[in-house]
Amino acid sequence: MKFDFQLPTKIVFGYGTLKQMGKHIPSHIQRILIVTDPMSYERSGAKKIIEAQLRSYHVTVFDQVEENPSFHTIDKGSVMARDQKVQLIIGVGGGSPMDAAKAIAVGCHNQKPLMDYIQGLKLEERTVPVICIPTTAGTGSEVTSYAVITDKVNGKKLCLASPEIYPVCSIIDPQLTLSMPEDVCINTAMDVFTHAMEAYLSTLSFPLVDRLALEAMNLVLENMQGAIKKNKDAITKMSYASMLAGICISQTSTILLHIMAYPLSVFHHIPHGRANAILMPAFLDFMKQRSTVPDKMENIEEFLKPHGSAKNFVNDLGISTQLTTYGVHPENFEDYAKETIVKDDIGITPADVRIADIVAIYENSC
Repeated sequence: MKFDFQLPTKIVFGYGTLKQMGKHIPSHIQRILIVTDPMSYERSGAKKIIEAQLRSYHVTVFDQVEENPSFHTIDKGSVMARDQKVQLIIGVGGGSPMDAAKAIAVGCHNQKPLMDYIQGLKLEERTVPVICIPTTAGTGSEVTSYAVITDKVNGKKLCLASPEIYPVCSIIDPQLTLSMPEDVCINTAMDVFTHAMEAYLSTLSFPLVDRLALEAMNLVLENMQGAIKKNKDAITKMSYASMLAGICISQTSTILLHIMAYPLSVFHHIPHGRANAILMPAFLDFMKQRSTVPDKMENIEEFLKPHGSAKNFVNDLGISTQLTTYGVHPENFEDYAKETIVKDDIGITPADVRIADIVAIYENSC
């Protein structure tokens, strides 16, 4: 057995841990940029707790991060970071603010267009260190070396990937997720489940990842309903599951399902986790017939057996698995398939995937 496992992020986990954030800021830091969105920073309660600990620092807040952050947003944040000569960036929110924080950390000291680094250009300078504070239990961005940015001109989601953008520290305080509305709780839970499932299936997986992924999937299935009802123990376990699934994809990336979901978010504004859930039943049907890991497919099927099927599981959450419900129609499928087939995640999907297969998965989700 051989594998590489890299996770340089210090993880501080537990209910109420945000109140100890100040202990994790290096002593030489004076100038801080908080990257967040217009709502979650205050609604989650994070703002009050953080501001109480940063009174002696020079703090700037960039709260213009939208869902699926754009290159324009990252450029604006990077200019602010440079102008303020920030020494530390704190990303607070769901996946979008945390991804934006990591991308802005690159743009602060590295002068080339962000697209150049996405396409493989080596960073000239070290990134500004980042602390991540998730307010949702979903994306796992707090423990990954990825930042997903949306090219709104060309209608594409692109991934900045570099070991340099691992957060130096992530403070995972499940209390902050209490503010999630029910639909956000469901959508992010499905993101957790599909992260773990795809990491488990990825050809890059290895036994350590498999164990973590299975645990994350099990935690989601056991605790999602309790988290929706704001049960403290269930909420804590969902945050833990999100972290585990994030660790998994930090080692393996995601596979076909996630990249098929991207066009649904970009062109139809379907929340990312929900887009994964919509496609999941048809994706699993395809993988059951064509995958090279039948034993793993059987394990996933066993997980979902108490729910009857993947489709029943998703439908019981109030999520329609018919793309037409969301205004997505078959005339789009060929274009989406062509966009999907060129992505690297195809190569680590344990099946021979063709354009026609991708189109068929979309069609079977109607």
